[in-house]
Amino acid sequence: MRNLLVPLLYFILCFSFKAQEKQKRELTFTKWECKIAEDCINTYEFITDSTFKFFSCEMEDVYFRDYYFKDGFLMLDEKESIYDKNLTESSIHRSERKLYKVIIEKDKLKHLSMSTWTNDKWVQSDFKFDSNYIYIKK
Repeated sequence: MRNLLVPLLYFILCFSFKAQEKQKRELTFTKWECKIAEDCINTYEFITDSTFKFFSCEMEDVYFRDYYFKDGFLMLDEKESIYDKNLTESSIHRSERKLYKVIIEKDKLKHLSMSTWTNDKWVQSDFKFDSNYIYIKK
């Protein structure tokens, strides 16, 4: 029985890795938009197979960093704003690091949850996303 388990686990890991790589390739160079209000559109742009930028029309700011897949969900690790480079490391005005758990179904992207980086660990927020805010692939 044990001799069968090792190849089976290897197959599952390889299949999972290949599925994640395919998802990354499909996201690379794509743009997603969500109309927040009249003349206000938030956008995600997936620049490479692991980096993105997010434009928030409400905040009039652009956020950057990394993305990856975990357990079938897209994880967006937002680490900095375009304004952070003008601020000291200790400035209270620097953007807060956030991790968004996102689901993609067909050509729609929807936020499920958010965590903040607090005391060197992720702490899940109670923030509830508006169910009408769905990003559409362009």
